[in-house]
Amino acid sequence: MRRTRIGTTSLSTTLQRAWLAGGLTLAFAGGGLAGVAALPASAAAATPIALDAPDNGTPPLVAYSPTDGYTYVAWSAPENQNGGNGVDLCVLPPNTTGCEGGSPVLLTDTNTGALGTNSSNTVGLGGLVVLPGSHEVVVLGTPVLTGTLAWASPPGGAAFLTGDGGLQDGGNFISPVSLFYTRNNAVAISSTDVGIFDSYDHSYSFFSDSPFAGPQTPSTLATDVCPTDTGSGPAGNANNCGQFVDQGDTQGPVIAAEPAPPPAAAGTEIVVGAGANVSSNEVTPTGCINDAATGYGVDVGTTGAAGTLNSQGLQPNGFGLLACAAEDPTLASGGTDGIGVLEEEGSAISGAGSDWQMAYRPFVATATGGSFGAPVELSDITGEVLGGVDALDVSDDSSTGVYAFWEDGKAVLDYSPNGGASWAGPVVSPIPYTAHGVIAGTGGGNAEIAYDDNPGTGTQVFLQPVNYQELAAAASKSTSPPTTVTVTTSQTSGTTTGANISIPAGTVGETDQAILTGAHASTASGTVSYGLYVNSSCTGSAVASSSEVVTAGKPAASAPITMALSPGTYYWRVAYSGDAANDAVASSCGSEVLTVTPAATTGGTGTSTSTSITLTITCTGPCTVTVTITIPTASAARKGKKKPKPLTLAKGTFTLPKGGTRKVTLHLTKTGRKIFAARHGRLTASLLLSQKIDGHTILSTKTIKIAPAKHKHKK
Repeated sequence: MRRTRIGTTSLSTTLQRAWLAGGLTLAFAGGGLAGVAALPASAAAATPIALDAPDNGTPPLVAYSPTDGYTYVAWSAPENQNGGNGVDLCVLPPNTTGCEGGSPVLLTDTNTGALGTNSSNTVGLGGLVVLPGSHEVVVLGTPVLTGTLAWASPPGGAAFLTGDGGLQDGGNFISPVSLFYTRNNAVAISSTDVGIFDSYDHSYSFFSDSPFAGPQTPSTLATDVCPTDTGSGPAGNANNCGQFVDQGDTQGPVIAAEPAPPPAAAGTEIVVGAGANVSSNEVTPTGCINDAATGYGVDVGTTGAAGTLNSQGLQPNGFGLLACAAEDPTLASGGTDGIGVLEEEGSAISGAGSDWQMAYRPFVATATGGSFGAPVELSDITGEVLGGVDALDVSDDSSTGVYAFWEDGKAVLDYSPNGGASWAGPVVSPIPYTAHGVIAGTGGGNAEIAYDDNPGTGTQVFLQPVNYQELAAAASKSTSPPTTVTVTTSQTSGTTTGANISIPAGTVGETDQAILTGAHASTASGTVSYGLYVNSSCTGSAVASSSEVVTAGKPAASAPITMALSPGTYYWRVAYSGDAANDAVASSCGSEVLTVTPAATTGGTGTSTSTSITLTITCTGPCTVTVTITIPTASAARKGKKKPKPLTLAKGTFTLPKGGTRKVTLHLTKTGRKIFAARHGRLTASLLLSQKIDGHTILSTKTIKIAPAKHKHKK
């Protein structure tokens, strides 16, 4: 039997803010729904709370204390505030819609001993946790250089609002681990300890006492619980900590903790870290068909002032395999059902098939460790992967509720009332899908999502209370279920438009345009994602991509391609996100082909007479080119004067109606005749080739050697 880490909260406490009302009973299926329930515009949701003035927002973190109903939202101070040095913290008491004290408090550290003299070593947000038992609130700050700072307060956050803001240990580092690259990788381990997991480099994990009674050195504050990646695992680095370290598209942490169940001694803690198999030394794990996989490590031990977790690290010999064909794990802990992982899984990840799912796996704890159970599917996201599932986060409440959040062209919320054993089905949340929010479950299907967004007046941090039952009920009341939509496409380069077009190498500015048709397509909203690929299956990384808004049924065109594409064949694929009245849809790969042909070329030599130069031009198709031959001006530029223009020896424009290779003759200018006569028709010059096609001008230059023709030049 697992123990409750944080005290149970009644539904009435959770609803003290008086923003939301539940009351809907739902039947929970054993697996996730195949699609996402879309919301009509009038879907029930509280008004988002702006936590700071416009233009003062950066991506936030959120934590909720069920003991007293306080919410804490923190974010890094933006550059226009205090030089971007410090952490903004908003303390929200229950039943309020604003920060305690009227505005966020700025947490800073001016301790030069910790931060050093490097002017770039400013303080930003690393983590935010509420400790079980003591309910102490800890904010972690992470400078650019290695190390973690901490501010702490008793429940209610009073210490944050007075004096030094609850700065711990005189502003010295509480750990040599920095969360600069792995923000939010922090977890409450006990009533006094915070775990910190750096999955950016060598997977270091430390835990440190909080609060701190006085100055201490990092060595007495922290214990390394994941050994340096030395390649000593059973299969080289395949099972070592450094192999499974990438956070990928997660917003949530990849470290979690819970008390070990009996017969483990009181005070024994289980710490779990997870990661994707992404590093510079990827090795295919045993049992997988390639290196697409996730893994995890476990550490078991007691906590205390010196820290006595397993000195061999997160699972001796490194991480074990969690799942093949999986990526982007994020962990949750704190509820009565213990640790769980939310991640993307499916055969498409390994290339063995085409399915993608959002999956949740519970961690089954034992007195000496534990392992993850079988996956439970939340949602089939196969149709959404072109836009990219992003910003994964998962949160427990103090009871058995689990809240999953992700983005796939929509900001999606799902809820499990029973520790992840079954899920109610995904619904669209009211926050902007591009906001990359983080979620805190508050109980009974209620949650709070913190995010940053620019409503047109500058980026701000917002807190959005949501109730899953209300969102689901509003979606089910929609009288017009989504209808089928057809997407057609047309690409444009200069004056050429069509499903399939050819352009010469060196061309830039190509765009693609989606057109939606269907019963309700004229009112469609949402987004369209464009991707240009080098293979006819439209897999792998796109050569160019953009996501554009659909307004009143009209998708915006893709962003212009800004780089010159190499000769070859390219394939467009377009995906529409769908909305309350229109189904999501994607175009088939290969329905739109872009062919890039080599640009016009010339040989490296030419022949001259007393009045002309002859050389060859090659075009793969019909072309019109202008050839200009020059040499530098002999005289040097005087001080303060512009560099002299080169001398033009010959120039001509030629058309090859059917392409191919053709000899062309350029007439020498008066200057050219004099120079060639003086040099007996032999010199090295610069050749500029200018080709106009479809409104574009493509330029190429080369050095050409010119020799006299058979007859002599006259001097």
